[in-house]
Amino acid sequence: MRHCWLAMLIVALSSVAHADASQVIRDCADCPEMKVVPAGSFEMGAADGDAEAKDDERPRHRVTIARPFAVGVYEVTRGQFAKFIDSTGHDAGNSCHGYEDGKWQGKWENKAGWNWRQPGYPQESNHPVVCINWNDAKRYVEWLSKSTGKHYRLLTEAEWEYIAQAGKVSVSHDTANYGAEAHCCTSLAEGKDRWLTTAPVGSFAPDALGLYDVKGNAWEWLEDCYNDNYNGASADGSARTANCSLTDRRGVRGGGWGDPGRLLRTTYRLRSPVEGRYFGLGFRVARDLN
Repeated sequence: MRHCWLAMLIVALSSVAHADASQVIRDCADCPEMKVVPAGSFEMGAADGDAEAKDDERPRHRVTIARPFAVGVYEVTRGQFAKFIDSTGHDAGNSCHGYEDGKWQGKWENKAGWNWRQPGYPQESNHPVVCINWNDAKRYVEWLSKSTGKHYRLLTEAEWEYIAQAGKVSVSHDTANYGAEAHCCTSLAEGKDRWLTTAPVGSFAPDALGLYDVKGNAWEWLEDCYNDNYNGASADGSARTANCSLTDRRGVRGGGWGDPGRLLRTTYRLRSPVEGRYFGLGFRVARDLN
C-alpha cells in the first residue's frame, strides 16, 4: 500500500495539468483566491537544443514536488495590497523605476512620487499591484500568514516553472498581455490584448490549472536568490536561498505588459535587487497545505 501511495503522489506532469477545478481555497474575504496544485515531477530548465535559451536556463534537471500546494489564482491586486497597507501601515516607498506615461520610450529612471498607488499609468483596484519590491511582497505574505493562521509565502522558482509548464499556455495576444515582438520593449494592443499597460486580472482565459496571467501582465517576484545556472539546484522544488552568484538579487518570472513574447518563455529567467521597485513587477502568492 505504501508503494502504491508513493507512485500516486509522484504523478506525471500531464496529470498535473488536470487538477480538480473544485479545489479552491479562500481564507478570508480579502485574501487571494487559491487553487490547489497536485504534486508531481517535471524537467526544469531549457533543453540543450533550445536556440533561444540563455546559459542560466541550464542544466536541465528533474524536479519532484512531493506535496500539493496552493497558488494564487490571480496576481495580487492593488485592492488586496491596499488592505495590507491599511491594516499594517507598511511603508512601500515613494519611488519606482519606469518610463513616463507607461510608454517604453525616453529614459528609464527611478521616478520620485511613483509607487504602488501611482505607478506612472492608470490602474484600478482589480489590476495587479506593481511598484513593490521583494521586501514589500514578503511583508504581505507574512501579514496574510499572521491574519489567517496559514503559511503563505512566495512561490519558489521551481514551483513557478512547474505551474507554467502545466498551464500549457501558448503565448499570443489572444492569451496574454504583453508587448510588441520587434524589440524590447514596446506596449502593444492586439487581438484580445487591448491593454497598453496592465490589464484587470483574469482578463484572459485561465490556463489548464485554472490560473490566470502566469505569463504576461506583470512579472512576479519569487523566493529564490539568483544563481547564474542550475548547478547545485534542489531536486525537490524548494527555494535556493544560499550559495547564489548574486545574493542580493531575487528571481522574477513571467514577463509583463511591455515585454516581447520571447521573455514569456516558460524557462526564461530574470532577476532584480530585493530593494528594486518597477512599474511592471508584482507578485503571486503560494500557501502550504499542512
